[in-house]
Amino acid sequence: MSEICQLSINVSSDIAEELMEHLWLIPELISGCTCVNAQGFGNRQHYRNVQEKIRGATERNLILLIVQHESVSLVLAHIQQKFKSSDCFYWVIPTLISGYMSQGALD
Repeated sequence: MSEICQLSINVSSDIAEELMEHLWLIPELISGCTCVNAQGFGNRQHYRNVQEKIRGATERNLILLIVQHESVSLVLAHIQQKFKSSDCFYWVIPTLISGYMSQGALD
């Protein structure tokens, strides 16, 4: 059985849509995702306007994907080749189980 994981990508809200367009170019690796509005805090944040600077947080999007573990490096390589931005922070965590509730009860 192949292991699955969650690939999380934290990206500026200015470029989230463009990044997702690049992800749709590889449907053999990615079948869908969830995109969540988020706020970025920390010393690496680049404030885009006065409101963000006053609030102390930047507008971000968190793109969450469930992918095969062996596909993570391919997805990241695709992003690096096709999407020219240094404003993406990612991390990977194991996914023990996933599925739709309509698939039935778990044992």
